[in-house]
Amino acid sequence: MPAPAVRRADFLMALAYATDLATGQSRDFALRSCVLAMRIADIAKLDLGTRRNVYHQALLRYIGCNADTHILASAFGDEIALRQDLARTDMGNHSQLVDTFVRAFTRLFANQPAAEVAKAVQQGLAEALNVSVPILAGHCEVAQRIGERLGLSKEIRENLGQLYERWDGRGLPHGLKGDAVRPAVRIVTLAQDAIALFEAYGLDEMKRMIGERAGGAYEPELAELFLAHADELLKGMDRPVDHQTILDLEPQPPAMLDEDACEEAYLAIADMIDMRMPFTFGHSRAVANLADAACRQMGLPASDIRAVRWAAYTHDIGELAVPVATWMRAGPMTTRETDAARLHPYHGERALASLGGEGRSVAALVLRHHERLDGSGYHRYVRGSDLSPAARVLAAAEAFQTAREARPHRAALGDAAAAAKLRAAVRDGRLCADAVEAVLAVAGQPARRQAAERPAGLTAREIEVLRLIAAGLTAKEAARRLDIAPKTADHHIQNLYSKIGVTTRAAAALYALERGLVEH
Repeated sequence: MPAPAVRRADFLMALAYATDLATGQSRDFALRSCVLAMRIADIAKLDLGTRRNVYHQALLRYIGCNADTHILASAFGDEIALRQDLARTDMGNHSQLVDTFVRAFTRLFANQPAAEVAKAVQQGLAEALNVSVPILAGHCEVAQRIGERLGLSKEIRENLGQLYERWDGRGLPHGLKGDAVRPAVRIVTLAQDAIALFEAYGLDEMKRMIGERAGGAYEPELAELFLAHADELLKGMDRPVDHQTILDLEPQPPAMLDEDACEEAYLAIADMIDMRMPFTFGHSRAVANLADAACRQMGLPASDIRAVRWAAYTHDIGELAVPVATWMRAGPMTTRETDAARLHPYHGERALASLGGEGRSVAALVLRHHERLDGSGYHRYVRGSDLSPAARVLAAAEAFQTAREARPHRAALGDAAAAAKLRAAVRDGRLCADAVEAVLAVAGQPARRQAAERPAGLTAREIEVLRLIAAGLTAKEAARRLDIAPKTADHHIQNLYSKIGVTTRAAAALYALERGLVEH
C-alpha cells in the first residue's frame, strides 16, 4: 500500500473550511483572508519567517473555537449567529459590544414575554464577561495544542494564542498591548476584519470603519498602509479562492506530512469536532476504532482500512454548520433545522476535498456515512450499489456508537439494545448484514452469523487490482500504482477473473460496480 504524502497546507484548508462553518462566515472566508493578509505582507515587505506566520495564522486563527461551545451556547444561544455579529463588531467599543450581546440574548429569549426578555437581557449582560473570558482563553490554548499536533513551529503556535488580542491592549484574554501583539496577529486581525466588513457594508464603508479603529484594534501604521492600498488589496476579494492559489501562497519550502503525521492530523480534526459538546467528546475516535477493527475482520484491503479510519475521524466535520444550541435542545428539531443537519455529510465532503489523492477516498466515505442500502439515508438518498464495503462498515459503526451515547433528546442504549437496533435495520434493508455483524463482533456482541467473506473469495490484493482495472488501468499501470511487478499484477488479474467467472476487463468492471467495490 503506497504511503501517503500530503502537503500540510491541504489539511490547513480543510480546517479553514471547518472554522468558516463554525463561525458562520461566508464560503472561503479564511482562504480570502489568507490571500489578503499575504498581499499586505508583500506590500509591507515582510521577511520569510513573518510571512510564514501570517499564512498559518490566517488559515488557522479559529481552530480552537469549538472549545466549550456548549457553555457559550447555553449563555448566548445560537453561537454561530453571535460569531457572525462579533466579526463586524469593534470589540474594544463598549457600546457596540453591548448591542451585539443584546441581540444575542434577545434571540435566545425570543419566546418569552417582553418583561422576561428584558430581565434576561440585563442578567445576561451582567454575566457576559465572566462567561466569555474563560471560553476565549480556552480557544487560544486549544488552538495552540492543535497547532502542536499538526507539527507547527513554536512561533506559529504562540501566534495562535493571541487571536483575540488588540493593539490598544483591550483584547482578551491577556490584554497584550502594542508590539507585545505579534506582527502576524496584527496583520491577520486586520485582514479578517476587512473581509467581514467589506462583505457586510461595501468597500467605502469598510475603509471608513478600518480608519476609525486605527490605534484601537489595529496598529496605526498598519491601518494607514492598508488604507493607502485598499483598492488594490481588495481586488477579487468578492470571489471564491481556489485551492491552487493557497498552495502557491505557501512560503517555501512546502511542509509535507507522512502517514504518521496524517494520522495525527486526522485525529486532531476529530478532537476539534467532538469537543463542542460533552456528549460527543471522543465520539469520532470510538467510531474509528470500531470501523477499523470491523474492516480488518472482513479482510478489506489495507487502503480501505486506512481510509475508513480517517473518514471516521472526520465524519462529523460538516456538523459545525449547525449551531450547538440546536444539538443541545431536548425537543425535536424543526423541519428547517433537520434539513440543515442532514446536509452535514455534504459539508464534510467539501471540507476534505482539498486533500486530494488519498483524501478523495476519505471524503467519499464521509459523504456517504448516513446513506442506507434502501435509499432511506441522506443527503443523496443513494442505494446499495453506491455503497462500498468500507462505506457500509462506517455507516454501521457510526450507527452503533451513536446509539450507545446519550443525547439531550434520548438516553443511551446498552450494547445489547444497540445491537438489536442495528439488526432491526438489517431486517428492514437499511444496513448491510455483513458490516453490522462485523461491527458487533468487534464490539463484543455475540455473533449471529459467520464472519463475512470477501466477494467470491477474493483476496485483499485482488480486490485492489480489480478496482484499478475497473477504473481503466492496464496491468502495468496497476502494478505501478501498487508497487508490484507487472507479472504479479497479471497473475492477480487471471486469478480474480477465474474467481468471479469473467474473461474480460469490462465484465470484471461491471462485477465490481454491482458489488459496491468501485471507489467513488
